[in-house]
Amino acid sequence: MIHIFGHINPDSDAVCTAVVTAYWLTERGINARAWRLGESNCETRFIFDAAGLTPPPLLSFPLHDERVWLVDFTGPAQGSDDLHRSNIVGIIDHHGLGGLVTQLPPEAHIRPIGSSATLLWLLMDAEMRGTLPPTLAILLLGALLSDTVNLRSPTTTEDDIRSVTELVVLSGVNRKTFARDLLTAKTDVSGLSAQRLLDRDLKALVIAGTDVLIAQIEVSSPSQVAPVMDDLLAALTSLADQSGAGLAVLMLTDIRAGFTSLYFAGRESVNAASCSVPGMLSRKKQLLPWFESRLNQNGSSL
Repeated sequence: MIHIFGHINPDSDAVCTAVVTAYWLTERGINARAWRLGESNCETRFIFDAAGLTPPPLLSFPLHDERVWLVDFTGPAQGSDDLHRSNIVGIIDHHGLGGLVTQLPPEAHIRPIGSSATLLWLLMDAEMRGTLPPTLAILLLGALLSDTVNLRSPTTTEDDIRSVTELVVLSGVNRKTFARDLLTAKTDVSGLSAQRLLDRDLKALVIAGTDVLIAQIEVSSPSQVAPVMDDLLAALTSLADQSGAGLAVLMLTDIRAGFTSLYFAGRESVNAASCSVPGMLSRKKQLLPWFESRLNQNGSSL
């Protein structure tokens, strides 16, 4: 059995693509099962509801010597604590390499495109694409539109655009309505505490030798989080203190207006003031290069 999962604090790409990867491997004669490493967010639940499916179960057993397939990440810090004790046999990802060490050469598929869902769709042959159940096409479509913010993110490629067109036909959904409802679910923060908002899309990275935690919250208007903004900043400071990371960052992204406000905490944030960056939507394509240039210029300090 191969166990397939995405990163902790999973987004839609991590969960949806893991499920379809399990189908893809099973169709190749490989026994596989999908899992998740955290609670599904509102958007992910919307996608599964639209497909009439149930999200995969939470991974709750030790990975020691288990064969695993990683989806949407390669950084050990973004996996479970015992990931290093597993046997990683496969990877589907669209991020930079994250320092992963494997026992044997894995079947690795990594491309600079908008989502892992796009990559999986491209890996399927024509016959499998033609017979893919519409329910699974909805999962891939939802993950793709989520990660590319309905093809508006700078991570979007021609492959993503073509894949959306093909998946819309196969899934049978109305793209305009589906994308609108998906983005509404994506930016739904109602009833969530400051800590839950911070945790739900949190990634640990090493940038220019500095341990950095980056939490991204996507909203349709900053007013959505205004009532808990003080609590968010307090939680950001606590996150930096408790984790020992040199820098903790809150990336508050307005996906409608197309800009990001950045807030900082941690010992490397002494000279860093909160700021807004017009046009910034992507953590991977825009924020990380922005950070790297500043950290490299200033040693390890912003």
